[in-house]
Amino acid sequence: MQQQQIRLLPTDLLNQIAAGEVVERPASVIKELIENALDAGATRIRVQVRDGGQSYIKVSDNGFGISEDQLELAVTRHATSKLSSLHDLQEIRSFGFRGEALPSIASVSRFRLASATQDGDGAVLEVLHGRILGQAKTAMPKGTEIEINDLFANVPARLKFLKQPATETRKCTDLSVRMALANPDVDFEFLNAERTVHRFMAGQNLAQRLASIWPREVVESSYDVNFADGPISIHGLAGDPAMAQARADRIYVYVNTRPVQDKIILSAIREAYRGRILGKEYPQAVLFLQIPPDEVDVNVHPAKTEVRFQDESAIFRIVRKAVLQSLDQNSHQTQIQGHASVQAITHIHQALPEMRPAIPDPTSFHVETGEKRVLYDQPWSHKFASSVAAQQLFETPKDLMASIEDPAPAPQTLPNSAGAQYLGQFARTYLILSSQNEITLIDQHAAHERVLFNMLRTQGARGDRRPLLLPLETSLHPAQTALLQEIWTQLEGLGFSLELASRQRLLIHAVPTLLTPAKAKEFIEDVLASKSRSMEDLWAVMACKSAIKAGDVLTPDEALALVDSWQRLPEKNYCPHGRPVAVRWGVADLEKLFKRRS
Repeated sequence: MQQQQIRLLPTDLLNQIAAGEVVERPASVIKELIENALDAGATRIRVQVRDGGQSYIKVSDNGFGISEDQLELAVTRHATSKLSSLHDLQEIRSFGFRGEALPSIASVSRFRLASATQDGDGAVLEVLHGRILGQAKTAMPKGTEIEINDLFANVPARLKFLKQPATETRKCTDLSVRMALANPDVDFEFLNAERTVHRFMAGQNLAQRLASIWPREVVESSYDVNFADGPISIHGLAGDPAMAQARADRIYVYVNTRPVQDKIILSAIREAYRGRILGKEYPQAVLFLQIPPDEVDVNVHPAKTEVRFQDESAIFRIVRKAVLQSLDQNSHQTQIQGHASVQAITHIHQALPEMRPAIPDPTSFHVETGEKRVLYDQPWSHKFASSVAAQQLFETPKDLMASIEDPAPAPQTLPNSAGAQYLGQFARTYLILSSQNEITLIDQHAAHERVLFNMLRTQGARGDRRPLLLPLETSLHPAQTALLQEIWTQLEGLGFSLELASRQRLLIHAVPTLLTPAKAKEFIEDVLASKSRSMEDLWAVMACKSAIKAGDVLTPDEALALVDSWQRLPEKNYCPHGRPVAVRWGVADLEKLFKRRS
């Protein structure tokens, strides 16, 4: 390249460069225009698009309006009414402040701006690709009306990156909805061509507006979030963990009513749901964070969708605590204790043979010692009485199999449950409980996982171990070797005794008492495959490997002991991996299922 002289860029080129940052697609245009309308005090905003916004966008409002002598200044770069000094930039309270949106939009479209500061007395300005064509008077109601035609017609490179009209329309709709959710006192209408897609009436609350875009059951099962920590407050809605989905498109985050994309807040929300949803799932949430303007920097990117916090760790902590508080206060999972005492529903138990304990398959268990399967010491202790008791968990001697009968026992009252009763085991997987007002199914594997996880967390890095006569051997990939060295101390704390015989060969000399040798080897392989690093993750994997499985037959005494121990846990609604432990149906729920009422 030849050396060139430094020179100032022409205005039209500057505006197109700015447009490349501010106006990414039609939805970006709508965002900027809605924000301008809100800054102007509008209580009614109407958005209309055609062809995904590429051929036509119109945004009208009833705000303050722009006087005739300032219309041309409104499309001049870096001209704004929202900042006057450096101090204003440090405490931004408006949506717009750069003075770049209108000139950027006007530089890449056929642009028409009409505005009036009072009814009947307005003016209109027309611009083509940044060049002012003319200005004239017009009669119109108080407010502003902006039309954009042929967006990016003079920027083919940007035009070819637009998606199909249906996709762009969806993005425009979503952006308008997000703005409407944050401004319940403003009447919003969004039209695609001539058809109204969404109409939000002023005065609706958040749940009412969400109900028009999310499934009704998701909104109805969401929990209110209201939390304050000093000058910082959070309000909104957090979805029921049971409604979690595989996509993150129902997490809306706002900072001082500005919709933002912030990894810190998103991470805090996910962390609050940890252990309540699966790792691949995302919750629904709409959160509004109110923070003093001088503690957040919105002047990070021209599109103003990113922010920086003065104290990021405090924001993470507050958001996580706010969501956790809401989830804990509103949990709809099984709460057995406190129900009124009632008589057992014996005919249900007699009518469903699969609910009664069946004869276990002798191949499902192997013999160790003892005369029956051991669950827990009695009276209950949150720890196993000994490593031997843990080792004998659900292990039944073969010579007792022939003597086991199917007793079909009557329902038994659970200890410390104020009358809740155990009816039996269904499909060798779910434990059925009943009380006066509800019937509950408990996943025996998930419940036992949670019991074992809490036991492991209580004992910490003091895991008992069982030496092996001959070491187990497993091969390693170089990447697995590096991960293994990272978590070596944690594995020893669980009860493993390991030796790295070579870079690709691991010897296991002792295993935790909760695991059989085969399960211990499987545990190591799973941990390395899933790249688990924290003790919490390792405890979760061990609890899963050690817990009883779906298909394991439980005697009534074993089931009662498991339910009783699970009930006593402080955190019992979800297994360590986020699956629900129990589901319940109240009388009202059953009436809906049987269509006794709508």
